[in-house]
Amino acid sequence: MAEEIKDIDVDLFDLNASIEEIEKLLSGIDDSENEQSDGKYSQTVVRVTKDLHEGWLYLARPEEGENYTKEEVLSILEQNGVRAGYIMSNIMAMIKKGIYERSIKVAMYKECTQGRNGYYEYFIDKNEINRRNPKIREDGSVDYNSVNLFIGVTKDEKICTYHPAVSGVRGYLVDGTLIEPAKTAELPKLKGKGFRFDEDTNTYYSETDGKLDFRDVYEIQIKNVHQISGDVNQLNSKVEFNGDIEIGGNVESGAIIRSTRSVTISGVVEAAEIYAGGDIILKRGIQGSGKAKIVCNGSVYADFIEHATVKAKGDINANTILNSEVFADGKVILTGRRGTLIGGYAHGRKGIRCVNLGNDVEVKTVAHVGLETKEYLKNQDIMKKDLYLREQLKTILGKMNHILAKKKAKAITKEDLDELNELNAQKNEFSAQLKDNSREAEIIGKIIEEARYAEIRVEEHVYKGAVIAVDASRMLIQNSTKFMIYRGNNGVIEGSVIIVN
Repeated sequence: MAEEIKDIDVDLFDLNASIEEIEKLLSGIDDSENEQSDGKYSQTVVRVTKDLHEGWLYLARPEEGENYTKEEVLSILEQNGVRAGYIMSNIMAMIKKGIYERSIKVAMYKECTQGRNGYYEYFIDKNEINRRNPKIREDGSVDYNSVNLFIGVTKDEKICTYHPAVSGVRGYLVDGTLIEPAKTAELPKLKGKGFRFDEDTNTYYSETDGKLDFRDVYEIQIKNVHQISGDVNQLNSKVEFNGDIEIGGNVESGAIIRSTRSVTISGVVEAAEIYAGGDIILKRGIQGSGKAKIVCNGSVYADFIEHATVKAKGDINANTILNSEVFADGKVILTGRRGTLIGGYAHGRKGIRCVNLGNDVEVKTVAHVGLETKEYLKNQDIMKKDLYLREQLKTILGKMNHILAKKKAKAITKEDLDELNELNAQKNEFSAQLKDNSREAEIIGKIIEEARYAEIRVEEHVYKGAVIAVDASRMLIQNSTKFMIYRGNNGVIEGSVIIVN
């Protein structure tokens, strides 16, 4: 291995220079060990630094008429542990110019060069995709205009280029020990739909105009988006699309919007109905006049929600919720400096967080977390049904065993066989019902687990007249207070003060 790398040449000396000129250039000379009691070494010495980064050679003066050869010097170095990184210009200068009785650097280590892992260079702003954490304005409110579920791309637009991994170059110490660089790794290819890959340039291009969405770290989906630049009004009051819908204007009263994926509305929503298989973003908010209905399988993001009914499988996020009925299987989150929940009913299975709850005129405001009454009742029904089905199956199996015993004793009648067949059909029916009931029990069990640690957190004012509800328990706030967290504990609502640093 040393033979492969020991002829590395680092030019320090000019072989045509005079001894005097060479001596001026000997910045690499180490005289610290050049003197003994008699002022000279008595023999050739090879010194290697402790870190094996440098090798030094002190050549004893040869007898009159004798000279060192290149092979002799290299042999001396190799025998004394210097097997790589030779500075051949220095070695040859020592030989040809007769540089004796001085320590000269004759070998130098080489650092390894680290390689680079493969990486994707994106030509779109990945941070803008699926950005569900909106910006905070200077007044503390949330700017829901900054929320993006996707980025629009055009056909043949360059999405990204993959740069393959580059292996590092190993180095070595002067004793020939190799210094290995870290191993490099490639990234997996992108998968998904709506794009093509150019193998010559390792570049991905969009195949269509539409929405670019990262389903996973290495999975891209580009799908068509139904875009309406203006308002949705009486002329186009019904909008349905198997994909994403983006509306640039307002949505007026009476409109109905249905999407299998997300809905994004830049203007104000009036008394309309909006249904989405994914998220709903209302950048300006909704003034529903008590008739608006918003339902989605994802989360809702809105500047404000007023006089509307909102139901979300995920979270409901807003700056203000006023006199509305909101239901979130996740959390109800009111952010910004105001972060106000006033009037109506707000349910967050996993919790509610707001800045202010209620107001100083004591408008009735109910904040509920945990399990709703209907979920409690459903759980009880499931448990009762499970008990009933098991008892029925036990009775049926007992009767079947009795008939089978008669069959074994060869005392069975035709009536017994008819009854056995009927009992078997009943057994199958009850078993199927028990299996379905068990699946429902598993679902409600997950819901109960999600709600177990739900809490209501109010970061500033809790006004008199507000109602705190956890599971089936309720508590009326008798006196206004501040900085509170409410949790349920075995059917009792407990409040604790938020510790403000």
